[in-house]
This record gives sequence, C-alpha cells and structure tokens, in this order.
Amino acid sequence: MAQYWITNEPVDIPFEECGEATARVVQNAKNLIMAKRGEVPYDRSRGFDPELFDLPLPELNERLLPELDRVMIWEPAVEVVKAEASIRDTGETLLRVLIEVEE
Repeated sequence: MAQYWITNEPVDIPFEECGEATARVVQNAKNLIMAKRGEVPYDRSRGFDPELFDLPLPELNERLLPELDRVMIWEPAVEVVKAEASIRDTGETLLRVLIEVEE
C-alpha cells in the first residue's frame, strides 16, 4: 500500500509518482475532502462537514479523523492514516491528510 498527502487546497496533485488507477483514487479522495456536505445533489451526506471549520483548532483536530473516515466511505480503496488542521495567515483552515491507497 502506498501513502500520499492530500490537502483541501485547490491545487493539482503530482501524479508522476503513481500509476493511472492509483492517481484516480487519490484524486477521488481529494475531491471528497474538497466537497462540502450538502452540496452534492441526491447525496447530501457526501462531503466534508463545513461546520467543523467553525470549531476551535484543538477541537477540530480531535474531530477530524472520525469525519474523514466518514467521508472516505465513498472511496473504499482509501484509508485515512493521519490528519491535521492548521490556520493559514489568511484565516483559512488547511487540512493535510495522509491516505493509504490499496493498489
């Protein structure tokens, strides 16, 4: 199993280091954390709960792994290994998630 870091930043993933099938799975995982719960028609429970961003940082970090495990139900080839949230200088919340991809 290979591990990859993904974030909730709208930037490209460097796919040179993995095969096409793995790249698709990593992109799917990134799409899941970028989507907000409630914005996917006919599947309102899909996506990350945006209300968590209103929590204090220690509480957000505490609730982050269970939320990411819930979100990754839609990508069964991914297991969340580690996750951390931080606040950028701009005030935005950055999520860094280490995922393990079943190949």
